[in-house]
Amino acid sequence: MQRRTVLRSLAVSALLAGVKVNAAEQAGPKVIRVNIPGPHLLPFIPIELIPKLGIDQALGVQLAIRYLPSGILALEDALAGNAQFAGVAFTTLPTFIAKGKPVSAIAVLSSGVPPYSILIRPDLAGSLRSLKDLKGRSIGIPMGSVTSKTYLQVMLELWLANHGVRSNEVRWVQTNQNLAGMQGSLVSGMVDAVFCEEPLAGTLVRKKIGLRLASLSDQDAPGRAGWTNHIRAVLACPRDIVERQPQQVERMTSMLKRSLRWMQLKKPDEIVAKLGVEDAELSQDLANPIKRIPNLFSPDGRFKAAEVEASTQFLAETGTSLPAGMNIRGLIADKWVDR
Repeated sequence: MQRRTVLRSLAVSALLAGVKVNAAEQAGPKVIRVNIPGPHLLPFIPIELIPKLGIDQALGVQLAIRYLPSGILALEDALAGNAQFAGVAFTTLPTFIAKGKPVSAIAVLSSGVPPYSILIRPDLAGSLRSLKDLKGRSIGIPMGSVTSKTYLQVMLELWLANHGVRSNEVRWVQTNQNLAGMQGSLVSGMVDAVFCEEPLAGTLVRKKIGLRLASLSDQDAPGRAGWTNHIRAVLACPRDIVERQPQQVERMTSMLKRSLRWMQLKKPDEIVAKLGVEDAELSQDLANPIKRIPNLFSPDGRFKAAEVEASTQFLAETGTSLPAGMNIRGLIADKWVDR
């Protein structure tokens, strides 16, 4: 009898302990997971700032950010159930839909002609003088997956085509969308050129690791007509999240809108300082393009009609088709940012 009493007491204690643990878990902040390329790539800075500013804590949640080599992989990882949201190029979403992977864009991060450059190895300056000289050369670029080309590759293919260089006339080399990946590819001689975004391009040029061959930010850059004002990067998620967990979407968009509003009120140096980048030169590399390119970030996350139309034209130019019976607005679930 005494033994049964002791065992019963232990069982009750364990049950009560479990109740306390569950109660503590429920009382703690709810974790929201988001995947983005990076760290410190310009379009995704508004997301990185959310925990830095304490916006997630203010709304009673914890934002967990995970960095992946590209937006394509970031969204595919979310579709696999490892995150609820992902930062990705808007114009890659039709490819997901076509592959039977329903996704929705819920907020705009950045738009307009993106600050991308083609950098070559300095030792090739004598032989590579223009984009047409890249024919037969190797180019480092994030390539997504076997089923989905990245936004960078689609955009560079279009730019090269305008200079008479077809996609099959260059050798594409998978290179991670971060400083280590781009730098390693150039220094090792694995590639002749890389296609990358600020601040990566600025840092590589400053270190004399890469030499700028051409930049889309240049108003006179040949072949960029029709690219202006398309939606560059969005916050997206599996459509299942939109339909079954709308409160998650509302929390995420609310955090993002607060971050975007804060950025509108601050100078570029203040924005970068909040990220906590310890290297002073890297901080300046990050601040410079923000100073140079006005209206780089969305002020409120909304999908403007002119930008949606420009994105439709971009899809047409790159030969990216929407599924039959679907228009571009079918990629967007924006009722939360419009509130």
